[in-house]
Amino acid sequence: MNFIERNFISLLASGAFGVDSNVEPLSYWKWRRLYQMSLMHGVSALVFDGIERHKDDAFANVPQDLLEMWRKKTEEVERDNDRVNVETAELIRSLHKEKLRPILLKGQAVAELYPNPKHRTGGDCDLFFPYEDHAKKADEWAQANASHVERQDRYTLSYRWQDIAVENHHKMQRLTNFFLNRRLQTVIDREIRCCDSTYLHLDSTRIETLPPTLNLLIAMVRIARYVLNNGLKMKQLIDLGMMLRTIGANVDFVKLQNWIDYLHMRRIVTFEASLLISLFDFSEDELPFYDRRLSSTVSSQTDDLLAFDNSYSEEWYFTQGKNIFVKSNNSKAMLWQMKHCMNYFRYYPSEMTTNFVHNFAHSMSNIEE
Repeated sequence: MNFIERNFISLLASGAFGVDSNVEPLSYWKWRRLYQMSLMHGVSALVFDGIERHKDDAFANVPQDLLEMWRKKTEEVERDNDRVNVETAELIRSLHKEKLRPILLKGQAVAELYPNPKHRTGGDCDLFFPYEDHAKKADEWAQANASHVERQDRYTLSYRWQDIAVENHHKMQRLTNFFLNRRLQTVIDREIRCCDSTYLHLDSTRIETLPPTLNLLIAMVRIARYVLNNGLKMKQLIDLGMMLRTIGANVDFVKLQNWIDYLHMRRIVTFEASLLISLFDFSEDELPFYDRRLSSTVSSQTDDLLAFDNSYSEEWYFTQGKNIFVKSNNSKAMLWQMKHCMNYFRYYPSEMTTNFVHNFAHSMSNIEE
């Protein structure tokens, strides 16, 4: 890692997990680049927390104007979280009145695990409906009561309700490998039906979230999907770390280990654990799913992930021009996608193969018949 990346990780580890770390002096341009990285990875408020912890360090020479920008951005993240909390609670209450069972995924559910929940940069409000009839009724309710309703795919409906973006999910998480995906759906269905529900409170509203063991598995699958497709934002890795540090005591790691092997995920979750160890000072004892025999240095992958730029993920799609010839939107993006697949193939080969084919087929769907 270069100076900027080292400082970025040091401040992020300090702000998120309280890790004692060293801060190196940077030029104005490098501090500005670090600020942009914190925005790109969705962790600006956490990095600001790290800066506040190091404000008395001799080398924490953050320019005053950038420090003020950081402070204002952090206050904006806090206001957004306050607003989303209120509107999410109101949405859940409306769905409860319809006799529906929404389960809150990611977002505010994970934010509640943070030392300061307001400092997790939010996104969409993701709701999962475990029963198909409930999911269809929720979609009908959204079409009647929300705006900008759009069918993303056969399992996801996106819309805006008041001032928040919402997604209704018929499937909590999916894999592109048919057989592994069928196994994943079996795990999800059984766990949702057999385990005690977990709840949080937003704006005095009781909201259902995922059971701890399933929550951790879904976070691992989600990270795997990001890694295989277009790179990983540090926010998602921080989410996984927060889960382990807060709800880890309630996780059935024997069950989790069985699921990991059932889904052929041992190597990819070891990679995820290796990132937590190398970047955020986690110990192997905190990561029972870590397999030292499968571990390897992740320095090159770390550099790749820190250079996260998802612009290439969509630009390799094929389109048809005015003539009959088909071309890629961006030939460099296509080469990047192929290189990315080769670099990460060994971590989850059974999923990476079908994932590439799935993305290629999706890209071809842009071509007119």
